[in-house]
Amino acid sequence: MKRCPQCLFIYPESDERCDFDQTVLVVVTDSEIESATKPRRKNLKLLLIPVAVVILGVVALLLFNAGRKTDQTQASTNIPVPVVAETPAPPTPSPSPSVSSSPSPSPTVKPSPTRVATSHTTTSVDPVSTSGPGIGTRRGSQPTILLTSGAKIDAEEVWRTRDGVWYRKNGIVTLLKSNRVKAIVSR
Repeated sequence: MKRCPQCLFIYPESDERCDFDQTVLVVVTDSEIESATKPRRKNLKLLLIPVAVVILGVVALLLFNAGRKTDQTQASTNIPVPVVAETPAPPTPSPSPSVSSSPSPSPTVKPSPTRVATSHTTTSVDPVSTSGPGIGTRRGSQPTILLTSGAKIDAEEVWRTRDGVWYRKNGIVTLLKSNRVKAIVSR
């Protein structure tokens, strides 16, 4: 057998030059070829250590993720779901026919409002009233909201609830937290 002294590639006896770098090949003994091609135990041991570390890391990661998934499923099954009960509408009385000789206006049955209770307020699906107890419902009066920051808001209507101060401006209703409002004045 022959070997290239530059790249250490092994060639058959019939070759004279290296195919890669065109260096003249040198004759080598079989014992030199065996020692060059024999696997070294030191290199094998050095390779096994990083492979073992990677395998242990993957196993630890899989165990960690499996534990997290179990915790998440237990947590999701233990969460109490708040139940919002809708109050049923009271039954509406059916109109009873009456015999009368003169026509009279028939009484109208007003449907009861549907209300939904949430954690801090009651919401109605009835139409919003444009008149009511709010400030600014009188003719010619325009309420102004004075904020704690010094700003002013000119509104069409203003009213207070336990949630804060509500105001209507250009047809849009907005809620302000009570701690942001300094005063409400009418002009």
